[in-house]
Amino acid sequence: MTMAPDRPNILFFFSDQHRGDWMPYAQPSSSPEGDAPPLRMPNIRSLMDRGTTFTRAATNSPLCVPARACLALGQDYEHCGAWNNDFCCPLDRVTFYRVLREGGYAVSGVGKFDLHKPILYWGEQGWIPQLEKLGFTRALENEGKGDAVWAFQHTGAGPYGSFLQERGLMEEYCADHLRRVKDPLGSWAAEIPEDAYADNWVTENALTELRCLAEGDRPWFLMVNFSGPHDPWDVTQDMKRRWEHTPFPIPEELKGPADALTGVRQNYAAMLENIDRCIGVVLDEVDRLKLGRETVVIYSADHGEMLGDRNRFFKSVPYQPAVHIPLVISGPGVLQNNRCGALVQLHDLAATITGFAGLSMPPDVDSKSLLPLAANDGAPPVRGYQYAALYTHMRESGGPAAGYEEYAEFQKRSDMAEPFPTQRGPSGWRSVITERFKYVEYLESGRRELYDLLLDGREMHNITDEAPALVQKFQTFLAERFPVDL
Repeated sequence: MTMAPDRPNILFFFSDQHRGDWMPYAQPSSSPEGDAPPLRMPNIRSLMDRGTTFTRAATNSPLCVPARACLALGQDYEHCGAWNNDFCCPLDRVTFYRVLREGGYAVSGVGKFDLHKPILYWGEQGWIPQLEKLGFTRALENEGKGDAVWAFQHTGAGPYGSFLQERGLMEEYCADHLRRVKDPLGSWAAEIPEDAYADNWVTENALTELRCLAEGDRPWFLMVNFSGPHDPWDVTQDMKRRWEHTPFPIPEELKGPADALTGVRQNYAAMLENIDRCIGVVLDEVDRLKLGRETVVIYSADHGEMLGDRNRFFKSVPYQPAVHIPLVISGPGVLQNNRCGALVQLHDLAATITGFAGLSMPPDVDSKSLLPLAANDGAPPVRGYQYAALYTHMRESGGPAAGYEEYAEFQKRSDMAEPFPTQRGPSGWRSVITERFKYVEYLESGRRELYDLLLDGREMHNITDEAPALVQKFQTFLAERFPVDL
């Protein structure tokens, strides 16, 4: 382990919908949710070998906006102010981006931020003033996959859509994605050039930002937000060709055709391989700029993906494939080839990232720094449980969120046709995960679920009837720690 500089650069790669067991672990037994899939991710594997991998990291909420708001604010779900994708990350709260900027860092990002998802506007050059309020000094933000179609149809193309328009590709892009609405498990290859594929375009923007940051005289933070491996399962011709004959384990509970699931899983793996390649491109540029020794590198994701487990796809549910996320921290001051099984959460990265910079989040945040676990073998755990929740029935009242009033014409409206299924799942649930158990309660139906993760890692056997005392203990804990009045 090399000593960390006082003010390291911080490079944060952030994927969308990457489930935590689909990582390049050396041993199949490292995948508690089931059989380890065949994966080709050498660059992330290299980060794992040169850093600490948190094998039991969990999101705060398995949906884009609340997960990213929890991360930005360093708050758990109950305190993040963004219940679901109908909300924006609050502008009147302190984010870790702002702490970094006020502490002297240049703070930048590229890709899909999803911090103002109800507002279909990203600025002509991927910048709106609200990003400065959140803490960024510069950025090139763009829309995600579905929002690229939605914005183009209703309010005008975003930065990525404008790029596709300039290339004469937008009409085919929309047509392809809308065909996938009718066939959510469709895994055909898209007719799109390699360099125009969303994550490859984001990577080129990341290289531009990295070079600009390297020319400055301040330490920097750069967040690279990939659109994949989020559904739909669109891949390029080359990505498809590399995986089309690769077999994947099929869950025994699957009710649909196995070949359809195999196609989805092949494309999911292809998207992960491509993200890994993109990470390698950026890391090569870091080395070319001679910044490797002074740069901390982090890889994680907002939430996971069911991928056919429990006969489900997508996210928004409390089960491990949707809640478990990858988390790797690599670089100076971090233990190498370290696997940490402590219970940690996505929002802990807020205190961790500011801690690397020698800064602190406000004292009232819920985030716990992972620096002790990343730097010291045998360090005590930072938390005794994980809390994940999602209230999909909550709605923002009235017009645009506070601070976004100027974008009323770009607000998503109920009369706009959603280009992809909303996939909301249950109307509201919350859960607590301990070293051994997961307890879930549904707010509308009152249903309870309890799983022994040690004996039933795939959560197939609800043991509430077998352990009523334990159910009561969890129920009391949640009622006292997170009282619900919705």
